[in-house]
Amino acid sequence: MGLWKDRVRKHWRYGFQYQGQRYTGRGFRTKKEAAAAEAQKRKQLKKRPITTGMGYLTACNLYLDISEKAHAVKTFKYKKYVYVSFAKFLGVTSPDDDIPIENITSQMITEYLKTRPSNHNFNVHRKDLSAMFEYAVDTLEVINRNPIKKIKKLPHDSAKKVIPKEEDIIKLLLAADPKTDEKDLLTVLLHTIARIDEILRLTWDDVNFKKRVLTKWTKKTHDHNYKAVPVTINAELYETLQRMWEKRKQDTWVFYNEKTGNRYMHRPKFMKGLCKRAGVEPYFGFHTLRHYMASLLNDNPKVGTQTIQKILGHSEIRTTEIYLHSLDGQIEGAMDSLSGVFSESSDPLQTKKST
Repeated sequence: MGLWKDRVRKHWRYGFQYQGQRYTGRGFRTKKEAAAAEAQKRKQLKKRPITTGMGYLTACNLYLDISEKAHAVKTFKYKKYVYVSFAKFLGVTSPDDDIPIENITSQMITEYLKTRPSNHNFNVHRKDLSAMFEYAVDTLEVINRNPIKKIKKLPHDSAKKVIPKEEDIIKLLLAADPKTDEKDLLTVLLHTIARIDEILRLTWDDVNFKKRVLTKWTKKTHDHNYKAVPVTINAELYETLQRMWEKRKQDTWVFYNEKTGNRYMHRPKFMKGLCKRAGVEPYFGFHTLRHYMASLLNDNPKVGTQTIQKILGHSEIRTTEIYLHSLDGQIEGAMDSLSGVFSESSDPLQTKKST
């Protein structure tokens, strides 16, 4: 690559490749200074021990390429944050500083984890780092063992989940703006017990009015592939979807964003704004509705835990049990039992007086 002058910043730069890696430098006032800096850098690199092992940053980037396709955006971004944080702790701020992943020890990782502000954060960073090292062992095959296996999780008290009351959900439905899709989105979420991303990905091809079956697609599987999860369309959901179909402005997305001409990718301010208008405190999010509806099904003695597991799309029963907060048939009967639960004619302040 050699030496050249940056026409915009008016300074000199150098660039070259060494052992398959690219090295650059900039900010030099003269060509002579840039040449001297390049020579010094080459001298440093020749003194550095030669290694054929994969670098930590390289391994992270390869894992993140998979993570970006396999995980939700929020999960991917947090994993990237964890890997960058650990890199800075190691003193790795650029590819030039990268160290072989095989040189990273359990002790180095432990020292980093000790800098985390809480036991919970310690465990979260431990988990995300372990996923990358496991990938380096099983898929990349550049290390023989996962150094995090020897590091124990720390005890911590899980934050108590905020589970809404029935009257809170009725308040949300009453506060929904009839000029928007707010009520429709809430209704579909409640009666499919789906994740928000699963609902925003719904197409009209996923809705079979004749068989009264809606297919949601979940990515929460061991292999990170999308899995079809069929849900019976109960009477209330059928009425909502039928009305949406008749008023649709295109034939692809159930929840269509007219401003972008595509589906909604996310609805970050939806629940907070709606809770605020409805006077519901503390605010809760989309996923809380999923927990509540699973608990509601669990209160029905005719609905078994395995049925709820199928509806939620969980691979393991123990994951489902996390959702059953004490609020254990067939899927059709289970979903029908939810129809008419939230009646707008009910006084939300009187809903629980009879219990």
